[in-house]
Amino acid sequence: MTKADDFGFSIDLTVRNEWKNVDLLRTSVQNCFIAVFADMDGCHSIAMVTGELLENALKYGDWTRGDRATFRLRIQGTEGAIEVSVQNPLRPDDPNASRLLESIAWINGFARPEQAYRARMLQIAQEDSDSDGAPSRLGLARIAFEGDCRLGARVDGDVVTVSATRRRD
Repeated sequence: MTKADDFGFSIDLTVRNEWKNVDLLRTSVQNCFIAVFADMDGCHSIAMVTGELLENALKYGDWTRGDRATFRLRIQGTEGAIEVSVQNPLRPDDPNASRLLESIAWINGFARPEQAYRARMLQIAQEDSDSDGAPSRLGLARIAFEGDCRLGARVDGDVVTVSATRRRD
């Protein structure tokens, strides 16, 4: 086993669903990564990805029941990749769950994340201003493009987990 095989890190937190925590965690993740890695752009990207996923959890999570006051942030890394995932509760009948899965499949269907981002920007620009209030999902395309990540999501009952994986060079 080489020294590179020993490399790994993990952050696993249960977080209160408060907007102020998005900035606190984004900054904390960025500072942790800056302390460990020399790639400043990569550190900023992982912090941005973390913030976007946390914002999505707060916007689309089901916070109506008292026992659902938290969501989970996980960041795991090895020598080859970093994965940021956020898990939050959702209503079983929430149409955003299927939209989320469709959006991620659409983004991952492009050869390069930049293509998905540009296509989504064009769609938004061409949409009628009287849209049905559906989420833009631009943040997901931004994560893929600016974060240089592969997106994934899964729904297990009343919990959704969205992940973004960035390969390390």
